Amino acid sequence: NTPASEKYACCPLPPYLEDSGCVLEDEDHGGRPLRDVSFHLLKLYSDRHYDLDQLLDPRSVTSDPLDFRLSWHLWVVLRALNFSHLSQQSQGVLSAGYAAQLESQGLWHWAIFILLHQPDTK
Repeated sequence: NTPASEKYACCPLPPYLEDSGCVLEDEDHGGRPLRDVSFHLLKLYSDRHYDLDQLLDPRSVTSDPLDFRLSWHLWVVLRALNFSHLSQQSQGVLSAGYAAQLESQGLWHWAIFILLHQPDTK
């Protein structure tokens, strides 16, 4: 409950931004502040309905917004733990992005594996 000029700690930034200093107003294109994936996991632990889009945003882990490796694997783990409130569109973006990333590296067989592990839509 202190004003921004009196903050006593830096925001939990992703690892690639840690050495850039205390960034108070660093917000992404959606108007949400950029936070570390560990911060989002703690928020999810305290609130089971926390926004998974923020947690699975690749920029919470890496500076490359098209690097879906950790985001997709984290989504698979969360899905196994019965967190299912990620929209179908976001699930599709994660899977298609990761599959495209694998295919561009010549790993087309793994891209097929990723696309075959889409949850069934009802």
